Amino acid sequence: MALDLSRRQFLKTLGMVGGLAVGGSLLAACGGEEPAPTPAPASSGQAVTLEIGSKGEELLFDKDTLSAPAGSKITLTFKNNSTALLHNWVLIKPGTNEQVSNDGLAAGEAKGYLKDNDPNVLAHTKMVKAGESDTITFDAPAKGQYPYICTFPGHHVLMKGILTIE
Repeated sequence: MALDLSRRQFLKTLGMVGGLAVGGSLLAACGGEEPAPTPAPASSGQAVTLEIGSKGEELLFDKDTLSAPAGSKITLTFKNNSTALLHNWVLIKPGTNEQVSNDGLAAGEAKGYLKDNDPNVLAHTKMVKAGESDTITFDAPAKGQYPYICTFPGHHVLMKGILTIE
């Protein structure tokens, strides 16, 4: 009987079997209880660099998808490639596009069209003038797909994409 396992499944299975064998040996040798497992670190700390820009005078990002591993430290540079428009890059919780945009509109230009301490905003650049850029660093959220938008009034409808955390 042949098993069809991926490399990852095989290594995971091998690690589980090896761990049981070692744990069982320690338990028998010490005559005590098996020690509690050591929790995995919360963050891999892997550094990831992402670059994204606006698409000229269109209300679009030049990339509509980005990706990074879970637990990574993301450094993102947003370049405003417009010659006249203001833009930002805002990572938000899924399903909050309209809420974040409306709250940003209410916050106004002085606040960069972002509500202070908005719990729906995971990371963001400043509002970037034409031809300029901004770089931010943040911890990757949990595995999943997270929308990113521009919160300048009206831009969120077209200027959006998805950051996939794997």
